[in-house]
Amino acid sequence: MSWYLKTFLKYYSTIFNVDRNRNLQAGFSMPLAVGMGLVMMIVVASTIGRSQSDRATTNSQRETNRSLSVAEAGVTRFQAFLDRHQLLATKNLAQWVNIIDFLPSPQAGCRLIDRPLARNRSNLFANKIWVDLDSSDRRKGRYQIINYEYQNGIGKLTIAGEVDNYNSTQTKSKNTLTVNIPIGSEAANIAPPALWTNTANLNPNQKITGQIRSVTCPQLLTIDLDGITGIDASNIALVSGVPSGEIVADPFTPIPPPRTAPVNAIYLPAITSSIILPRPSSSDSPDANNEYHYLVDLDNPSSNHSIKLQDLDRIELNVTPGQKVNLYLKGNIDLAGSKTVNVNAANPNLRIHGSAQTTKLSIKDTATITAFIHAPFADAKSISSSPPNPSKNITGAVWVNSWDSVTSLNELPIIQAGNWADFGITKLEQPSQINPISYWQRIEG
Repeated sequence: MSWYLKTFLKYYSTIFNVDRNRNLQAGFSMPLAVGMGLVMMIVVASTIGRSQSDRATTNSQRETNRSLSVAEAGVTRFQAFLDRHQLLATKNLAQWVNIIDFLPSPQAGCRLIDRPLARNRSNLFANKIWVDLDSSDRRKGRYQIINYEYQNGIGKLTIAGEVDNYNSTQTKSKNTLTVNIPIGSEAANIAPPALWTNTANLNPNQKITGQIRSVTCPQLLTIDLDGITGIDASNIALVSGVPSGEIVADPFTPIPPPRTAPVNAIYLPAITSSIILPRPSSSDSPDANNEYHYLVDLDNPSSNHSIKLQDLDRIELNVTPGQKVNLYLKGNIDLAGSKTVNVNAANPNLRIHGSAQTTKLSIKDTATITAFIHAPFADAKSISSSPPNPSKNITGAVWVNSWDSVTSLNELPIIQAGNWADFGITKLEQPSQINPISYWQRIEG
């Protein structure tokens, strides 16, 4: 083959390969361009989808936060309501309307509670009605009280908040919270009242060391500073220049009802002479708690007394140290002639329980008494008639229907002693303050 032929073939082969590569490259570039376009479309679509999802999530989170804020605002308003009506704080929501509706008519104007507002709110809360934060702007949201229950110093509130979404009134966001509100954390340290009555008429000389508690409610319009007729700050004894107690009016908490004698109570004739309990020469036996229970009969139908100690007798009614004695009376109480009643104890281990037939209580300051006298139907009127004697007093507590010492110049002081267990009475929960929330939890669902 000549040099010219070889050169021609080589040149042709080079041209052919270039064209073939060009054609191959052109065939590969088209699918590559199409593929790159698809990838870009997928990326763009994904970005748009993610943006829409993020926007939806952001909107949902925003509405959730709004409804949560509404629920928290509802908690704040509920706390403010309780702070204004503290006497409801220790009652379950289900009781509120009934308690308010059945307030005695003299209590309807009680300054401790705004009765129309309390009833309105209680109805709204009890019926789970939604309450707008702003009645003129629904978009600000609303709250609903699902429940409120009180137990052991804690008010447990369950509340929901709800808002309409910005873009639609048909779609709502809702959050539910449960919070614990400590109520009257000081209540555990509050001793039982020294004097607890439905009504009282105390002379300024009548001194009480401890709390005076009255079911009578302070009225809205009154010239009496504490608002309770017949009781004044001067009736609270000073200890080292400081008041030893306070005056509390609570129309919602009646004096605990009389205790009923257990079926195995020991029969005892009316007490009209000196006696030691438990009786040393008898087979009196205590119950499983090491307490003695006596059902005390009447002296005679005309007198209707279960305890009657004549003025000149100077009777001693004593309880053996270390023993606890309960007297359940069929009739009235007259301690006017007693010299001492249970002076062997620092705290009252003698409990005198009046019945519905115990309607009179007579005491004179010739006596020194250490006892818990619980006679919620008794009127205490004959309190004192002899010269004052600071060593003569009642140590313990007296809970009666009424106490009237206004006509007596020389009153018998009452010095509170003993705790709720000493009295055999369940501790009274009385709110002293509404405290900040101690527990907060969002309820899922």
